[in-house]
Amino acid sequence: MQISSELNHALQQVSGALGKAGTCWLVGGSCGLLLQNVHLDAMPRDIDVYTDEIHVKELHKLLIEYSVDEPALSETSNYRSILSHYKLDGYLTELVGSFRVRTHGSCYDVLVDEMLLLEAVTADLEGTSIPLMPLGHELVFNVLRGRADRYEAIAAAMKANLPAHLPLLKRICNASSLSEQHIRQLEALLNCSGLANADSDPAPLEKRKEPHGNET
Repeated sequence: MQISSELNHALQQVSGALGKAGTCWLVGGSCGLLLQNVHLDAMPRDIDVYTDEIHVKELHKLLIEYSVDEPALSETSNYRSILSHYKLDGYLTELVGSFRVRTHGSCYDVLVDEMLLLEAVTADLEGTSIPLMPLGHELVFNVLRGRADRYEAIAAAMKANLPAHLPLLKRICNASSLSEQHIRQLEALLNCSGLANADSDPAPLEKRKEPHGNET
């Protein structure tokens, strides 16, 4: 799916404003997936920007002319974040600070500075760089919220170059409190093992060695 000219322009506006703060934010959600060639059934309708809570005030100031509301704690039974909204070129943009997901025995804290920025890729939109949430994060998030349409498409994209994605995914699994069920689901989606084992490297199942050292 090709990005629409309207969304392209809105993302350039976001980057132009937030770029003044340096590298402390990432575009995720459907926009981030589209820009990483993950299959979507429809064009994104909004823009999700993730950061750590410590940066929310600065980023809000940079977007103040587009603001719909002020940053505030948003908490439900499953999600917690510092959330604010902006309108850019017809697209609603959410600024999400220190996002946490709790569901079905799992808890995942989204650590942008500490973990995700190090593995972020960028998309180039007519000379404007858009830093994107890594697919490992997107896979975990969508598995936790039960979005099969998303996590199956994300897993398919990751398997095109799985070794590039596994190290971060393992770090996410070991830094988070994920249930055994969710770990097994992630491993099944990627046909790999060892995601939650801190003493071993995750590997595709077809690369695991047999007892006599022969690879299958």
